[in-house]
Amino acid sequence: MSQAEMECQHVIESAKVELFRTSKGSAHQCNLTNRIFLEFGGLTTAFKVHNFINFKRLIDGINIIDKLYDLSDEADFDIIQAPNSNQTFTLHLCDLLHLRELLSGAKFALYVNSVLNEVLGEYEVI
Repeated sequence: MSQAEMECQHVIESAKVELFRTSKGSAHQCNLTNRIFLEFGGLTTAFKVHNFINFKRLIDGINIIDKLYDLSDEADFDIIQAPNSNQTFTLHLCDLLHLRELLSGAKFALYVNSVLNEVLGEYEVI
C-alpha cells in the first residue's frame, strides 16, 4: 500500500463513528463517504444508507419460526447477497439472529442521531 493510500485510509478511519457493536460484529458510519460499514462474520461491507435499510428489511423478512420447524437441509442456512455489493453472506440460524441484532442496533443509532441533529441543529454536543 502506498503512502497516499495509507493516509487516505487513515482519514477515512478517523471519520468513522461507531454506531453499534456486539460480540459478533460492529457498524460504523463514515461522515466523509456517507456510508455505513458493517463488520460481520469476518467481512466488512460498505452500504449507502438506503442500501443498508434495504438490507435490514431483507434480513428481517426471513421467517425464523419457519426455519426452526423446517427439517430440510435447505433451512439450515441462507445465502444473502448484499444490495449493490459483491458481498455474499452465508448465514446459519444463529448468525442470522446475531446479524439482526447488529442491524437493529445500528438502525436505532442512526435514528437517534438523526433526531438529535434535527432537534439540536448545528449545536455541537459535548
